[in-house]
Amino acid sequence: MRRGFKSWCERTAAEYRQTLGVPITAALDPRILAEHLDVRVLMPEDVLGPADVSLTQLTVIGRDSWSAVTISQRGIRLVILNSGHPETRLASSLAHELAHIILNHTSEDARVSLEGFLFQSKFDEEKEKEADWLSACLLLPREGLFRMYCRTPRPEVLATHFRVSKALVNWRLRSAGITRQAKHALAGQTDRSWEVSCRQS
Repeated sequence: MRRGFKSWCERTAAEYRQTLGVPITAALDPRILAEHLDVRVLMPEDVLGPADVSLTQLTVIGRDSWSAVTISQRGIRLVILNSGHPETRLASSLAHELAHIILNHTSEDARVSLEGFLFQSKFDEEKEKEADWLSACLLLPREGLFRMYCRTPRPEVLATHFRVSKALVNWRLRSAGITRQAKHALAGQTDRSWEVSCRQS
């Protein structure tokens, strides 16, 4: 990722939370952020009829093949989420799509197959990494996660508190350096900032 991008993500996430009135130690409902960004959020059930065979294919048979899709046309932005997924994954998927929108990522390679299916012929790994990082900052801002980690270092408790998956918490603890900082603090190999932050949290 480009130089300074991770710090920018932390600042941007904090700014959105401040605008929405969501404390950094609280769970962020990405649907509120979607509304703020003027992005409509739908499920396949909102688009397809209950008897449509495509609904079963999308949410049951092929539910592991997709998470979300963003459609932008004539100034209207729409995100369709896979209702076959649990709430924690829905939150992550929506945050990821919103991150793409915030980053002004565009997809110029959408194609329609002969069968009428919409698909993306190219995968931009760099854009996906950027969206992953920003969405993680939105859901789990480093400072907020750090303060909550001071109170309880149990990932399952943190996951419940922030309404995300345990896997995302574990990834964020490692990638943001919080776990490493904690280990150094316990070993007495860091300054007193850890203790001060814990007392203030």
